[in-house]
Amino acid sequence: MAIVEETRPQGADEVASEVRAWLASNWDPELTLAEWWERLADSGWAVPTWPEEWFGKGLTGDLAAVVSRELRAAGAVGPPAGLGLMLAGPTIVAHGSEEQKRRYLRPIVTGQEAWCQLFSEPGAGSDLASLQCRAVRDGEEWVVNGQKVWTSGAQVADLGMLLARTDVDVPKHRGISYFAIEMDQPGVDVRPLREMTGRALFNEVFLDDARVTHDALIGGLNNGWMAAMTTLANER
Repeated sequence: MAIVEETRPQGADEVASEVRAWLASNWDPELTLAEWWERLADSGWAVPTWPEEWFGKGLTGDLAAVVSRELRAAGAVGPPAGLGLMLAGPTIVAHGSEEQKRRYLRPIVTGQEAWCQLFSEPGAGSDLASLQCRAVRDGEEWVVNGQKVWTSGAQVADLGMLLARTDVDVPKHRGISYFAIEMDQPGVDVRPLREMTGRALFNEVFLDDARVTHDALIGGLNNGWMAAMTTLANER
């Protein structure tokens, strides 16, 4: 028992007490899931490691684990699962503009929008920077052509974290951009990759003159590699 006390993160008791008090006043199993997620998002306890101004509490990972334990102990439903909360959200918090944070973060935390990850390609597995998917600017939009593979959740995702090459005349790591692309459009074709069992946990995604607006460019033009490293760090 003494060892447990020694390794307990500083501030854990205060955080646990605050979460318990909030749950005592707010957790209601009669709420719909959408209503509860809205309430949890506004509290900051859904994503406690995020900044306070963006639906979080600014806590460390150790203290966030305390929050998760208190939610489970109370029988309360946790925040929405999925790649939005796990990958897209932290990347947008780190690299997105204020306008992008306002546009994308709340629908992630409240479960209103699901995300998928459009990184891997048939010829760019271990060497992600060699990706060939291209995005060419057309006014205030970018036209995207290419293929992605091993994409989980693409068939139900509202948005995709897309890596595309936007400059072919610079070293490969420096010519990549990171977009938030709408999945429900004519130029996006999602095809399941079926296993021998008949299950399809992953998909191929074909982008054929798909379009993404310039204001959906996360982290700046040709700076997608840095944003992608943030996504991958959260994935690990």
